[in-house]
Amino acid sequence: MAQGAAFKAEGVSPGVPDLFVPAWSLWVEMKRQTGGVVSPVQRDWIEYLQSIGHQVIVGRGFENAKSQIEGIKKPQ
Repeated sequence: MAQGAAFKAEGVSPGVPDLFVPAWSLWVEMKRQTGGVVSPVQRDWIEYLQSIGHQVIVGRGFENAKSQIEGIKKPQ
């Protein structure tokens, strides 16, 4: 709850993915390996970002996120 309040104070919008790699137009939403759920507001953000040509992955733990990122074709 304290972290959520801190994010709100900083102006962070709910549902925006956790990480952004501007050079690749890549967004990463991190979830636990098990039990992590993408909320409806996160789903809306993911759909929006994909609709404007960005890539979005949902990483289920570090290793899963890493392997998905490694599988993405990087721009030249």
